[in-house]
Amino acid sequence: MLHGFAPAGTLLAAFDPPRLLRSPHLQTVASRWIPAPAAQALPGEAAVLENAAGVRLKAFVSPGKPGAPLAIVIHGWLGCERSSYVRRAAASLGAGGCGVARLLLRDHGDTANLNREMFNSARLDEVADACNQLMERSAAAGGAAAGGIVGFSLGGNFALRLACDARLDQRFAACLAISPVVDPAATVRAIDGGWSAYRLWFVRYWRQALAAKAAAFPGVYGRLDETLRLSTVSAITDYLTRRHLPFANSADYYARYDLRGGRLAGLRFPARIVAALDDPVIPSAGFADLARSPNLTLELWPHGGHCGFLADWRFASYLDAATTRWFANALLAAA
Repeated sequence: MLHGFAPAGTLLAAFDPPRLLRSPHLQTVASRWIPAPAAQALPGEAAVLENAAGVRLKAFVSPGKPGAPLAIVIHGWLGCERSSYVRRAAASLGAGGCGVARLLLRDHGDTANLNREMFNSARLDEVADACNQLMERSAAAGGAAAGGIVGFSLGGNFALRLACDARLDQRFAACLAISPVVDPAATVRAIDGGWSAYRLWFVRYWRQALAAKAAAFPGVYGRLDETLRLSTVSAITDYLTRRHLPFANSADYYARYDLRGGRLAGLRFPARIVAALDDPVIPSAGFADLARSPNLTLELWPHGGHCGFLADWRFASYLDAATTRWFANALLAAA
């Protein structure tokens, strides 16, 4: 079941989907089409969080009962608060007794106009600031003095880096990363060189996001028309790092959020990774290069695709109950 280094026990019974549901592509795609029914009606109040540098990020906050811990959910690249996996996680955490905040990374969702500078995956400080503000809001409203962060894909990468970051409020005590980006360069190669549907999806929605950014700041970005002639994630990344991002080149950019090479040795509280060996977007080889830490648990399954983990033909997700149980156990231990 496990590869790399062993965890301190799995969250639930072994993840073992029916044979015909083991396709990594079916797991990946179906999990985005079929959200949990409870997630459809999840209430959430929009809040814009501004830090001392004037950076503004948006979150959708669903308060819990008095004394409830806070769970912050971070979407993947080009996702948003409406992504089915985000709604499922938020609904499960809310039903499990947490207050929930679905945090948008810069330029995601409808936030292209909030900040002049373009999103890049190295912008960790502003995400830490937003998480701290959400914790303050939760505590002021009577929430428990404990919280956790769950992230999917690129959001999982952010969650793990936040768990190492001394700027993060000390009341955070748990991290769960689902199918996190570990080696960014390898992930880009997997997208560009794998099943073409993934490359086409990412390129299409990235172009839309860039068009929204250009429309919001036409005097800064023009129309970004050249990106329309580029057909791979790597080519668009190269273009943006040369013209609009503060990095020497794409390799320099990828290195800023690569989790290998001891990056996770400084985890400040318990963090768990749930991932699949057959993930078509996140090559599993990168997990072997993660730093060993007493605060890190790796749960790596043979099947599950990318952020999938559908357990049966009712499309129940292993992640729903696993997420709630991990947060309950980790936050109880921190209390």
